[in-house]
Amino acid sequence: MKNDLQNLPLGIASFEDIRKDNYLYIDKTKYIYDIISSGKTYFLSRPRRFGKSLLLSTMENLFLGKKELFEELYIYDKWDWNESYNVIYLDMSELENNSVEELEMDLTDTIERIAKLNNIIIDEKISLKKKFSNLIVDLYENTGNNVVVLIDEYDAPILDNITNETLVKNIRRTLQSFYNVLKTKDKYIEFIFITGISKFAHTSIFSKLNNPTDITLSNKYSTICGISHTELEEYLHDYIGNLAEKNDMNYDECLGEINRWYDGYSWDGEKRVFNPQSTLSAISKNNTNISNFWFETGTPKFLVEILKNRAIQIDYFKPITLTESELRQYDPSSSKDVPLLFQSGYLTIKEKYVDNNNIINYILGIPNFEVEIGFKDNLLELYEEKIENRFKKSKESVWEDFINGNCEELSKRLRAFISGLPYYLRLSKDNKEKWKFYSLVFTTWARAMDFEITEEKAIEDGRIDFILENIEKEQIIIVEMKYTEDQRKTLDTLINEAFKQIEKKKYYWAFEDNIKLMAIALKDEYIDDGFITDVKCKIKKVL
Repeated sequence: MKNDLQNLPLGIASFEDIRKDNYLYIDKTKYIYDIISSGKTYFLSRPRRFGKSLLLSTMENLFLGKKELFEELYIYDKWDWNESYNVIYLDMSELENNSVEELEMDLTDTIERIAKLNNIIIDEKISLKKKFSNLIVDLYENTGNNVVVLIDEYDAPILDNITNETLVKNIRRTLQSFYNVLKTKDKYIEFIFITGISKFAHTSIFSKLNNPTDITLSNKYSTICGISHTELEEYLHDYIGNLAEKNDMNYDECLGEINRWYDGYSWDGEKRVFNPQSTLSAISKNNTNISNFWFETGTPKFLVEILKNRAIQIDYFKPITLTESELRQYDPSSSKDVPLLFQSGYLTIKEKYVDNNNIINYILGIPNFEVEIGFKDNLLELYEEKIENRFKKSKESVWEDFINGNCEELSKRLRAFISGLPYYLRLSKDNKEKWKFYSLVFTTWARAMDFEITEEKAIEDGRIDFILENIEKEQIIIVEMKYTEDQRKTLDTLINEAFKQIEKKKYYWAFEDNIKLMAIALKDEYIDDGFITDVKCKIKKVL
């Protein structure tokens, strides 16, 4: 393991902190220089945890003239460091927004704080909109320098309340009025950059800013956030080698796994990028395995909240076609969820159809294995809620089947549960991680039956797949699951393998009385282009 690798900026969105504390920084200043040199007002949509805040922080330090932070970066010898600007930085995701009153109060506090830092007195009795307007004018008049406005996650107050239609409408009006100041004070403003997850239809910020340049789907700026393939090799080669060494893999094998898990995001249908949060988490010096990172921090509640209130009408695991106008905007009152799923990172552009240099349609799909797993985690969670009532009557009889070793009936119940899952929830035929999906299915089934279940229980010589407990009946069941797609193997062979593993590792030594051992075997049997899953189980007493 290499100890001389720079620390990676996990969870750090401050450009100043990254540069001063010698964290690794992937240079994106060429894009920033091109943007500032080409126009005045921009909008960029990207999912959370994709580097939008770091991009704005870099712009902030550039406009503040902190030259020492940019040494050895692309923009260092191209920027006019003699120019000075006032910077207003608003992070809308930090504001309380459970009500319009809370949002206005936090915005007011932010404006007053910026004013105080610049020795500007703001009249407390005037409206929020007027305070923002006065701040811009006073900054200009006090210094003679133009104002730069950077707004991060402009849509956070809307997304956080997306299922409350009345509150969303009221918040939208408040934001429209607030953002309209940027148009009325245009002559004092040098540059505006706005980021968000979604570009909401009917949010007039975009019509009142003199048509901001939306670079979300721009081919030129498609890799402005995320990690491109070139950047991965240039900046992170040694980190990948370090992870490969820890996992007894060669470099190419490790790179292939990183590609499979975290690559695949595209905003132009041509150039792809890696999810930065997940990729850096996987290759960090302290990590030892490639796993699912983004859904721990990416807050996928938009998807969950939407699907809780709407029927799933689209197979998200097949190619989806959208026009450019549909892809750019999202209307929360519409039944079309695909644009929001794209903008929040669950879907990405796989390719685009062009006719006479005009983009006709985009083809969308799930970007990578990490998102596929996370998507199905959330969908299964919803599915679990829908089937819970269906199983209430059978919970007691299922426990009796466990205790009495009635495996024929248990196998039927579990097979029926798997067969009842919609085909679009299942992993593709050639996916090598299907066993993880079946593990998730069993967990979902057990929880729906109200079992106390522990997964991957670490003991003296390994990990137990599952432990089912019934405190009332003083019963513990140790479960080992085996899966195969090898058509030559039988379910009985898998059952025997499971019991041999339990016996060899003495899983039951970690417990005391009333223990039973359960082996579950699952086998995918191929039919035409698809497959069905057969299930068998067996229960033994501990001798």
